[in-house]
Amino acid sequence: MLIVYFWQGMRHFIMHQMQHSWFPGRDLLAAFIIGVVGVVMTWMGLNKSENTATLLGFAGGSLIWLSWVEFSLVWVARDLQVAPAAWGAKERLPEYRVMLSSIGVMFATLVFFFFNRETRCNAFMWLHRRLGLKVGEKSSAQARDLASIVCMETIYVTWFFYIYLLMIYNSNILGTDRWVTFASCIGFGVWAIYLAQRLWWFQRMTPALRYAIPTAIIAWNVNEILEKWGHLDEIWVKPQQYALELSLVTAALVLVIALAILSPARRIVGRDAPG
Repeated sequence: MLIVYFWQGMRHFIMHQMQHSWFPGRDLLAAFIIGVVGVVMTWMGLNKSENTATLLGFAGGSLIWLSWVEFSLVWVARDLQVAPAAWGAKERLPEYRVMLSSIGVMFATLVFFFFNRETRCNAFMWLHRRLGLKVGEKSSAQARDLASIVCMETIYVTWFFYIYLLMIYNSNILGTDRWVTFASCIGFGVWAIYLAQRLWWFQRMTPALRYAIPTAIIAWNVNEILEKWGHLDEIWVKPQQYALELSLVTAALVLVIALAILSPARRIVGRDAPG
């Protein structure tokens, strides 16, 4: 969970640095190359062991989102000269206004994943049970391409919650000071705590990482809303002012990745992991 959570902040930092420090004027080319790297990492994870496939799928999906998705929005916003949006205490960048236009594509493509018999998404399976939907028997875990599944999970969970937050931030739809935003902040916090306590009982690292992707992103939404209200400063786009904090976050991210890789394959506990 810490790996995924810290990555959300570092993704903002990397994107800011690519535009303003590392590749000014060449950020779109750099983003294209990074996206290719993400695709190659996902491809390398196909037909690999569960551990390798999960880690490469998450890394590949994270890089594809950071580069191809985020910077395609930057490109369109620049081309159309989209102005920033004054939503809440923190001005919203033009590319996120462009992202709202993808809401129809997101829900249309989610239809495939919702009715896919191979889905292991707890939310989808819960809806299947409540709606009485029978989507068919699942294949064994060994028959699945975990790298591509984890890659798409990373992209779609990130995409879904971006769209949700942008909808409630938009003053023409709801706005940051409406009760829905306050309820969402509390709901995300409670939901993240519930998922985190379930995550505690997982006995293997790779299923835990797959479960941690939505868990950490849901927890990160609380941070996003607090920043939007002006209660937290966005340190990720102010590296000169918060060099120490960013260094500590980077060190923590490296540390938890190393711990995850070096941790035993199975942790013995007195309770089975939730299904």
